[in-house]
Amino acid sequence: MLTLPGRIGIGLGLMDVGTGDNGRIRAEPCLSCFLCGGDGDYIHLEQADRLFGASGSWNFKKCRNQKCGLIWLDPMPWKEDIGKAYANYYTHSALGRGIRDGWARRAFKVMKRGYHMCKYGYGKSFESLGLRCAGSLLYLFPIRRREVEEEVRMLHAVPQGLLLDVGCGSGEWLESMRERGWRVVGVDFDQTAVNFARQAELDVRCGSLEEQDFAEGSFDAVTLNHVIEHVPDPLRTIAECARILKPAGKLIMFTPNGSSLGHWMFKRDWRGLEPPRHLQIFTIQSLVQILRRAGFQKVTVRPQIAKSVIYESFLLWRGTSGRLGTSHRNWPAWVFARLFTLLELCLCRAMPGVADCIGIVAVKE
Repeated sequence: MLTLPGRIGIGLGLMDVGTGDNGRIRAEPCLSCFLCGGDGDYIHLEQADRLFGASGSWNFKKCRNQKCGLIWLDPMPWKEDIGKAYANYYTHSALGRGIRDGWARRAFKVMKRGYHMCKYGYGKSFESLGLRCAGSLLYLFPIRRREVEEEVRMLHAVPQGLLLDVGCGSGEWLESMRERGWRVVGVDFDQTAVNFARQAELDVRCGSLEEQDFAEGSFDAVTLNHVIEHVPDPLRTIAECARILKPAGKLIMFTPNGSSLGHWMFKRDWRGLEPPRHLQIFTIQSLVQILRRAGFQKVTVRPQIAKSVIYESFLLWRGTSGRLGTSHRNWPAWVFARLFTLLELCLCRAMPGVADCIGIVAVKE
């Protein structure tokens, strides 16, 4: 017999999974899949937040429907308390600003600039042949090339196009896209992160996407980079993205892949779980389903390798607790992550479901 952690109020449907009044995150049972209504089986029990120290003990369920496969938290945090899970989150700082470039970083920037110009149209078409050649060198380094593509989130240049980043954090990516010619707007529910973004003179709003009430057909592109797994109602959020996009506008999403090879290998130590902030973890099938339900019929799936996910999964497996991603590199984890992502890169050509991240390009018709 399975015993759930915490205190369960059967009559009220309330679970107290916290420890202490100030940081306590109230939660309630979530017995079935929100997407297909199917039953689920518990796959990971009594998970603590080993990354950012949120309170509570959390369980994950997986939908029994093989055409869905959605993974979700049971218990599920109350919408009103989700913000407590972000008290120490990494968006509370301006991570990339003020870093000085050495010669290697400068050379790599030239290669990226050439690649972005040739493939995505960023830059002037008459720029030097040397810059184009520098960009082509990235084809020799497939992992770095994938990372460079993710820097623009597979978005082709739209001169003076209007771009919305949902869950923009402290705004570093929006700054980079503004430099590439986009007009940019951001949304994040974390007021501390929003304050950092506004210091860079970015137009960033605080709250949920739905609360902003943007005009219909406003944006050329909307991006959600590892955001959809955080929102309480993914269908409502994606439907709102469809409403505010212009015809032929693009929705770009990245999210952890619950059916990935990394999840299979690391199980409860897989970095993509991240309880209690990741409320639902999608598979390719479940993500395509929700996009079609929200009104997107033209959907392209682009599996993405995720070196950082494997690196940090390795650290969790080795027993590292607390916030990851420090400046000190763990060399065994780094070597393992490089080799693992090379393997994934080869496998996902024939088996896209093994990749640790799902990339989606959905076009509004």
